[in-house]
Amino acid sequence: MELSAPINELKRKAKLVRRETGIPHNQALDRIAKDEGYASWSFLIRKYEDQKTKPTQKPKSGYLIKNLPFDADYRAEAIELANSTFEEVIRRIEPDNPRKTIELWNVDDYVDNHHLSENMLPIDSEYALSLIEAFLWHHVVKLATKADRMSVGQD
Repeated sequence: MELSAPINELKRKAKLVRRETGIPHNQALDRIAKDEGYASWSFLIRKYEDQKTKPTQKPKSGYLIKNLPFDADYRAEAIELANSTFEEVIRRIEPDNPRKTIELWNVDDYVDNHHLSENMLPIDSEYALSLIEAFLWHHVVKLATKADRMSVGQD
């Protein structure tokens, strides 16, 4: 059964009915539902929710990483994400010595030695990838700081 108006408009109608008649809000909602052909507001809402289109695609979830080193497919995906995240971080933090910071960047070392540790396992692969985006910032700032110290001969 099609509703005569969207839910928010039906709720507004119920508010007007409540104001005009002085009846409680739940009774006004039920009155609107009866006008729409339903026994009560809860039945109207239930039918409305049932008719809403449901997403056909399941939320993306990965597979479980159970041990290190991880498989080649995950490693390749992690390296690609780490490199693109590194470029974004460099652009956003604008280091004083960007060339030296880029020279210090070693994506293989980051993915293999800094990304995950045994105590984090098992972990969903999608969640593990999200950690690259979350924690790479700190790593790049450390590289930029090291590059700054090297430029003044401290390291």
